[in-house]
Amino acid sequence: MLVKNVFRQNSFYTALYQMIPDNHILKQIDSAIDLSFVNDLLADRYCKNFGRPA
Repeated sequence: MLVKNVFRQNSFYTALYQMIPDNHILKQIDSAIDLSFVNDLLADRYCKNFGRPA
C-alpha cells in the first residue's frame, strides 16, 4: 500500500511567522535577545497538568 505524502502545517502561527521578512525589527529583536528565562520565572503560575505550556 502506498502512502500519499501530505504536507501538514505545524501551526497557523508558524505559517504567519514565515511570512514576516527576515529584516523585520521584531525578528531582529527575537534573534538578539534570549527570553527563555521567562518560562522558568512564570512556571508556578501555570497548571502543569492542563493546557499548553507558558
